[in-house]
Amino acid sequence: MTDRPDDPPEGEPADTDDGVGWSFDGDESADSSAETATPGEPPETEPSETPPPGHDDPPTLSWDGFALAWREHRRYTAFSAMLFLLSIPLGIALWEVGFDLFGAMGFDSPSEMFPDDITALFIFLNNTRAFFVFILGALTGGILTTIGLVFNGVLVGYVVTPAAAQEGYGFVLLALLPHGVLELPALFVGAAIAYRFLANIVLLVFDRRDHFYTRGEVKRTGLLVVVSVAALAVAAVVEMHVTTWLLDQVYGTPAP
Repeated sequence: MTDRPDDPPEGEPADTDDGVGWSFDGDESADSSAETATPGEPPETEPSETPPPGHDDPPTLSWDGFALAWREHRRYTAFSAMLFLLSIPLGIALWEVGFDLFGAMGFDSPSEMFPDDITALFIFLNNTRAFFVFILGALTGGILTTIGLVFNGVLVGYVVTPAAAQEGYGFVLLALLPHGVLELPALFVGAAIAYRFLANIVLLVFDRRDHFYTRGEVKRTGLLVVVSVAALAVAAVVEMHVTTWLLDQVYGTPAP
């Protein structure tokens, strides 16, 4: 059989630029991409499966948005929790040496720090104020945030020590855990927001970030604030009604 006039010579590759249009199946995708590429520009590459933190932007009001917000702040939350926990032994030591912490604060007794009729609203407002003080502590370079975390840890250690000696550690755990599992993480998140704010400034100055906050990061941080305030509201109700009820049922006494 003789070759057609437009067949390529045997043993030579087809010339796809001569207008005949010959192509092979294995080269179709490469040829099509080469035709659409602009001369002088590098070929398109597949997007990275794991974009840099802060550049991916899932819907804010979604589980993915909340999960990303948590990943962005979890290291700073852990750091805040560590500061708080490491301060508790200092409060215990102050009690053991007989230091009058409440006297140093200007109170004759711990009861003077609180009104006679404590309500869930009072607890919520008190904790929410501390939460936003932690966040605004970023404006002091984190000093106010750190002082707040350390002071609250010292206060817990100072108050828990005599309560545990008198009523036992079971009483202390029951008095703190039901609402503490919501209240403390929410407060730590407030401190984490401040610490991440400062960390972003440092990273930006040293060219470790190409942006301060993206619009998505701002929205996700706002979502963390809303969720944390909601957790503080639930914790206040639990502390006022659930914790006191449990202590009354088990020990016959409300929370101190």
